[in-house]
Formats: sequence, structure tokens, C-alpha cells
Amino acid sequence: MKKILALLLLACMAVSMVSCKGKKKGEDGYTITYTYNSYSTALADKWNPHTWETSADSAVLTYMSTPFVDMSIKDSVNQVYQWTYKAATAVEDVTASHTADLTKYAVDLAGSDPADVKEGYVFQITLRDGMKWQNGEEITADDYIESFKRLLDPDMQNYRANSYYSGETAVAGANGYFHSGRTAYGETGGIQFADLVKGDDGIYRTADGQRIFIGVDTGMDYMDGASLTDYADYLDPDGYAALAAAKDENGNVPLTDESRADLLLTISSDDWGNEDESCDYNYFLIETSYPETTWDTVGLYKLDDSNLIYVNEVYCDIDYFMAGLTSNWLVYIPYYDDNKDTTGTLVTTSYGTTVENTMSYGPYIISSLQEEKQLVYTKNPYYYAFEEDKKTGRLVGTSNWEVDGETREVFQADKIIIDVMTDDAAKQAFLKGQLDNWDLPANEVVNYSLSDQLYKEDETYTMRFFLNTNLKALQSMDETTGNQNSVVMSNWNFRRGFTLAIDRTDWVKATAGYKPMYGLLNNLYFYNIYKDPTSMYRASDEAMQAICNLYEVEYGAGKAYATLKEAYDSITGYNLTLAKEHFTKACEELVADGLYTAGDPIKIRLGYKKGALDSTDTQQVQLIQDYLNAALDGTGFGKIELEAVGNVQDRYNAVPNGEFAIGYGAWGGAAFYPFTMFRVYCDPDYVSIHERACWNPATDTLTININGEDRTETYQWWSNCMAGNGEFAAPGEFEIKLQILAAMEENYLNKLYCIPLAGSTICNLLSYKVNYYTPDYNIMYGFGGMELLKFNYTDAEWTKFVDGKGGTLSYE
Repeated sequence: MKKILALLLLACMAVSMVSCKGKKKGEDGYTITYTYNSYSTALADKWNPHTWETSADSAVLTYMSTPFVDMSIKDSVNQVYQWTYKAATAVEDVTASHTADLTKYAVDLAGSDPADVKEGYVFQITLRDGMKWQNGEEITADDYIESFKRLLDPDMQNYRANSYYSGETAVAGANGYFHSGRTAYGETGGIQFADLVKGDDGIYRTADGQRIFIGVDTGMDYMDGASLTDYADYLDPDGYAALAAAKDENGNVPLTDESRADLLLTISSDDWGNEDESCDYNYFLIETSYPETTWDTVGLYKLDDSNLIYVNEVYCDIDYFMAGLTSNWLVYIPYYDDNKDTTGTLVTTSYGTTVENTMSYGPYIISSLQEEKQLVYTKNPYYYAFEEDKKTGRLVGTSNWEVDGETREVFQADKIIIDVMTDDAAKQAFLKGQLDNWDLPANEVVNYSLSDQLYKEDETYTMRFFLNTNLKALQSMDETTGNQNSVVMSNWNFRRGFTLAIDRTDWVKATAGYKPMYGLLNNLYFYNIYKDPTSMYRASDEAMQAICNLYEVEYGAGKAYATLKEAYDSITGYNLTLAKEHFTKACEELVADGLYTAGDPIKIRLGYKKGALDSTDTQQVQLIQDYLNAALDGTGFGKIELEAVGNVQDRYNAVPNGEFAIGYGAWGGAAFYPFTMFRVYCDPDYVSIHERACWNPATDTLTININGEDRTETYQWWSNCMAGNGEFAAPGEFEIKLQILAAMEENYLNKLYCIPLAGSTICNLLSYKVNYYTPDYNIMYGFGGMELLKFNYTDAEWTKFVDGKGGTLSYE
């Protein structure tokens, strides 16, 4: 799913890297063209599908390659997506008729008898006839097989091979072939130190003898792909220095008693959250030595010139398999091999680094490339969807699927020009009509918030205040950090008044285009996306009811709202009257407990940002302060002052460690399986919980009625019960899963250990020359991307339009 999300994001970002000229003779005799002009701060330098690294590299591949399948708009009004076929014309699950392949390629059947397996392992990909390279040569099944051999070549160790030898769409046998005759280091899958055995050489091993290492330079899932070296500034300097001095040529250190002591010292720093021995396993790697193997052990072969058989290593639902086909591994073999270098330790190739050693099979070709200056694409005359318009001479593409009930023109841009320029220069060029997109910086969004050309791409991240409500910690902060009466944050009614006092609809106007949030999961979370494109968690009855309960909004006969949907839609999170009631009660309680003197001022420091504060940050905090003071007035409390603090290297640990009472940050992810989302709030064995000073989810319990019976478990248990081998993790059972997730969201938020504020977005402006197909962002297809981008002006018309505005355009 990371792959598909990355590609979908790039399909939308691609619009920020283009330019357009269509060829059509008008009545005035001038040639009509469509050009999309875009910019980048740096150009791609390696767009080989086997080795690309940067987003700029990947963006080139979106123009120069064709995936087997893709996602597009089916119904833009109701935001329904559909699978579309590109380089393939069909993808079928043929496991039942290929059971022999399960044994031949040593597929992991999780203990099942091959004879009993009927689906989920073997897939047939039917290739589109007429697919060609930009030089007109036909593309056949052999091209895919030979390209895959080179992708997995153990002598090359291609960077992107991991997309096909690991993960849910790994090809059976690919891992062994890629690592043939080599030693590899991978994550242990959670093996604990207590499960290891010390060898005679002092190095710890698994029970079956595999050596364990500490990853120093190796990226780890626990750190979102980063390494300890990447975070060296936050680690204990003595511990890290010892590990760095001991690492081998692979950037790893054998796990011994001495190196483990160094690791524990390394991760014990305040900036790293004072981690202890319970966290050490997150940095372990397991060593695996692979035997020599041959290509015939790899489960990818051709059935005939038009059909591939893809044998998956593990069970995979066909929709998830299709998601893995939204990218491609195809390369042009003559160029790939002719540009190989065999002089080093590994074989390399310079394929896909210049115009001369690149071959496209996508909608565009690179027509010119000026290093660090400009990249120009023009249409590929051999792209399968293009036909020449006999009247105009233009290459015109038509979708082989319907969008909103009709086929649509695709890739209308005849030319795409990407110029290298700074962000400041891009703004000036955009306002002069010389660029067709501008990626808005946060401090500019408010200036263009009402523009019809502003597009907001929702993200899964929910920006929130995360709190330290521990009374002793707050009292210590009042004594040592500059806070005054921050003990009020220990009171539930005070926190309740705090959240109800915030006018989120107004507050987001001071952000980079964020959208108000009242829960922790926004509209991007789907619980059955492939089988039911409308299965949005936020739109489920359970999720809506949870938020209505949280904000005390009722519906039904005699109520202000007739239906659940009407009640939910009315919620803004802001209720000044109710906020004052809770603040009044809080003041009474705090005074009675001897923790606060009525009328005294309150000052709370906020760990707000890793970098330096800017005017936008201070404006945001000032607004929160103003909302609070309006609600505190007349409740017995004095005025509150909020002091935002920047340059906080690790505010996610600084807050629970007692440096701040409030932090500002976000959690997100897991959009296609929201049922695991609460692990980041409730499972201390999974992550370092930001709100851990407030509670212990491993002991705090929650009761949920399941199938008519009350079930009481810890929050940690509930957060894991729908993941992995959890009790409710089996496919389906969405009614129970929705019930559990909604109950967790409601009850956790009601503890008020964190306060949701807004959902983050990425904002950009398009010029008046163009529009996305739809203004409504969808996580499956974005806004429709470059493929469905619509032009409002030809190049000649655009020049006249800009001239008519005096050479300067306004989008405010």
C-alpha cells in the first residue's frame, strides 16, 4: 500500500511539473498547441525503474512508463473510483488451475495443503496487444521476463527490487534469487532479547542459530525507514560513538553484552525519550545467509507472448495484488545491457540517466534535457491510447473507460516543460502566467484561500494538542519551566472547556489550508476500500454516532436534528456556552482541591515546533489564547497566556518527559485499514506514546458491548485485537470492527489527553489555463491527475489572456 499511495501522490504532484502545446490549425491559420509549464527546484537524474530514488525520479516514470493497471474516477460526484487497465487488459486469479506452481516455487501456504488452495497465490496478467516502445518496437512477454531477471540480478542488487522480493506482492522465490550466495540483514519481526541465546563467540543468536546485529546505518521500520545514524544528534553521544566505532562494512554491530550496553546508553537520552531495555529489540537485525540459486526458482514466467503467470510468495487478495501492479519493472534491454559497468564490486547500468539511454513506453518521451535547467516532454506517437487527428495533426488520447458515464480525452497536454527555479522565482513566474502551477507555502495559503484555482490535497494526519495531565509533572513545571498554574490541565472539566472553546472553523484560516477536525480520523480512512469504494469510516453510523456522543449533539423526534447525519454535519467542535459551564465547574473543583486560587492568571508553554517559529505559528497560538480567554471570562479563572516555543528537537518526548504541558503535532497513516490506527495512542509496545504521562493504556480498561455481551479489556488489547493475529483481525466482520474502532475513538477522546484541531493538507494553485477534472480530492485517484487535466486555453489564447491583464494575474 505504500507503493500505491506514493504513486497516487506522484500522479497528482506530476501536475506541478509540466507544460502544453497541442497542434491544431485554427481559422486564423495559426497552429494551436497545449503546453503545461511547471517547475522544480531540482531535476531527476536517475529514472531507471530498478534504481530510482527521489520523487523527481519517480515523476519522470509516470510520464515514461505504463503500469499494468491504475485507478481513475468512476463517479466524481460520489467520489467512487475504478480499476482501469493500461499495459494489461485483464488480471485473473488462476490459483485453482495452477496448484503445481505452489509446490514448484515453494510458496508459503501458511500450513495449508496445496490441493486445498483455490485462490490468492497465482495470477495471470494478459498483456495489451500493440504496446510499443517509443521507437515502434513491439513489447512482448519476453520483455517483461528479461526485465525482471535484471531487476533481481544478484550481481546488481538493484535498489527497487525489494518491491518484488518482499511485501504482500512478493514473487515466490524472488527473495532467494536476489540474495543468491549472499548474506543479508533484515528486521527480526519483534524477537525479544530474552528469546536469544549467546554463542561461544559472545554474539547473540536466535534459537536456530542466526546471528543478531544492531542496525546503526540501516533504516528501520521503527524509525519510519530512518537509521540511528540519521538521528545521531538526538542520541546519547557516548553510546552512539561506541556503536559507530564498532560497526562493520554493512553499518551493523554484532549483538553482544557490550554492544547491547552501548545501545541501551545510546537510546537512553532525554531527546530520544529515555528508552530502556524494553525497546532494544526495535534496533535488532537478523543475519541470513542464502545459498546459491537459479532463475528457474523464481515464480514469474510467460504462458505465451501475451500472458504472464505471477506466482505470489504469500496469500494476496486480488485487489491488493492489483494495487501492486500500479507500477512496472519494464526496461529496454538493449540500452540496459549496453550501458552496464562490470568493473566494480556490483554490476551497474546507466540506463535511464540521459535522453540517449532512455526508452519510453508511456504517454510522453523526453525531447530535451538541459542539466539543472530544463526538462521537456512531448507526446509519444506509439503510446497505445493515442491516435492522430487527421484534421488537426494532433495526437489525441481517449480513455478506454468511462468517467462520469463518458469516455474522456486523456493527456491533453502536447508538451510538458519543467524549468528549474527557486520557490520565490516560481511565485513570480506563476503570477506572470509563465507557470501553470504553484505549490503554496504555508504563509501564502491564507492569501489565496478563496481562490477557485486553489486545490487542497487532504492528508491522513490529524494535527492535535497532546497533553501532559500528570499533576506532579504539572506542579514541577510550574516551579521550574516558567509555567504558572498549569496544574489546571490536570482537571478533566478544564480540558473539556478547553476543547469546546476552540473555533476550529476560524482557526484553520491561519493554517496552510488545513481543514477542521473533531475526531482523530478524517475522510481518507476506508475500511473495505476495494470491495466497497463508499466504505468511508467517517461516514459510518458508528463513527458519526461516536462524535455526536462526544460533543453532546442529539437527534430524533423533538430534537434539533432529525437524523444522525444531520446531527453529525452540524458539529463544529465549538460550543462557547458549554465551554463556560465546564470551566466554571473546573474552577470550583480546583479551588476546592487547593490547586488554584480563583482569579489568578495562568501561563502555559507549548512545545510547538521542531524548527524556529514564524508569524503563522504565533498567529495560530494567539487565536487559541483568544478563544480560551473568551470562554474563561466570568468562570472564576483569570486570563490565560499561551507561550509557543520553537526549536524543540523532540516535542513528542519533551511533553511526556515533563518539559511542556502541551505539545502540537500529528499522527496519521493506515488509511486503508483504520482498525490499527489506535495502536499509536494505546500500544506502548508498538510506539512511544506521546500522551504516556497521562495514563497507562496497558492497564486502563474499556468496556465495549460485542454481540450483546459486555467485554472489558485494556486499551492496549483493544488497539491490537483487529491487527495481526488479534481476535477480530480476520477479514470481514466490519460491523464488529466499526463498533470497536468508534468506541475507542469516542472514549479515548473523552479522556482529553489530546485535543484534535485540524486535518493537514497540501495546497497548490493551478493557473487559469487549466483545471483538474474534479476539485474534490480522493485518496484513490487524487484530483484525476495529469491524465484527466483539462485546458481552458490554447497557448495562443493564453498569451492573449495574460497580455490583456497587463502581464500580471491575480488569484486572491
